[in-house]
Amino acid sequence: MAVKSMSAAAKRVAEEFKKMVKEKLGMVPPHIEALCDNVPGVVAPFVRMYGAAMGPGALDPKTKELIGLALAVALGCKHCMTWHTIMALEHGATKEEIFEVLGVAAVMTGGPGIVTWSEPVIEVLKAKGLI
Repeated sequence: MAVKSMSAAAKRVAEEFKKMVKEKLGMVPPHIEALCDNVPGVVAPFVRMYGAAMGPGALDPKTKELIGLALAVALGCKHCMTWHTIMALEHGATKEEIFEVLGVAAVMTGGPGIVTWSEPVIEVLKAKGLI
């Protein structure tokens, strides 16, 4: 019975995650939806880990989201860039702070950090009327 209830709990977490993603991104990327629907037991621990890692601690959530953005840019994860830009803004990051993050990421990644990887960040800033 414990496995069944854990599965039900995982399904609830995965469904809540899909709702949150839709709220933040305006849509749920098909691969996220497929993972939530088919392996909620994998998604749920990730969601809990994200919450634990990104909450207040020695670093405030804004700083953590800016770090997440830098890593997303360095890794070339477009959905992650969009997510962490939105979350950084929601935690009080300024346009200037986000551009400094992009500058640091460009230094650390070279050409890709300047040429293509910042595109989703710029799209979010434009959509929010910041540039």
